[in-house]
Amino acid sequence: MSKRFPLIDQIRGLAIILMIIFHFFYDLKIFGHNNINFNRDFFWFELPRLIVFLFLIAMGLSLPLVHSPKINWKKFWPRWIKIALGALVITVYTYFTFKNSWVYFGTLHCIALASIVSLPFIRIPKIAGAIGVCLLVLKLFFGISIPWFELSHASMDYIPLFPWIGCIFLGFALWSFNFHQLNPFNFKFMRPLEKMGQHSLLIYMIHQPILYGLVYSYTYLTQS
Repeated sequence: MSKRFPLIDQIRGLAIILMIIFHFFYDLKIFGHNNINFNRDFFWFELPRLIVFLFLIAMGLSLPLVHSPKINWKKFWPRWIKIALGALVITVYTYFTFKNSWVYFGTLHCIALASIVSLPFIRIPKIAGAIGVCLLVLKLFFGISIPWFELSHASMDYIPLFPWIGCIFLGFALWSFNFHQLNPFNFKFMRPLEKMGQHSLLIYMIHQPILYGLVYSYTYLTQS
């Protein structure tokens, strides 16, 4: 059984909290309770990208803990199946709920595929980190990235494998420098955040239907 490191769970927990905040305001927009432009407002445009970055960095820090020095397939496949099924559920749910913006390759889809693609790079974490930095810098500063498939409609969550796998590679490099062993936030009030990080997939799957249902109910009750 691999040891848990608080910093990794805290990073995931922070990503979960930020995701809940983002989706709450996104749902409010759907029902006309705010006028946020999620494509033009700098904060709201960059927030989901920060969230994905945190998830993928945490993934890059945690994968080597399980799969180094050799890949532990007995642990890999059960986790991968859960993520892949979660991605499928999101695709089906959004297809029937948001016809014009359904998710065909979102965060979980990227994580599922990147989990497989990134495995060989665990053995060369520093080289992987250099590749990751190149992928991210080329995209951020020069708009250059390896092409990834894209459908005609604007998906509400589109996270292509490139350059985002670069965040995981960066996590591998940080792991090789024992970044995951740091514990600068060793405070009792951080424990709930760690717990959320330990159950991030479950919260990821259930939070949006709950939020959407609550906002829908509020809208129905106040406008009927």
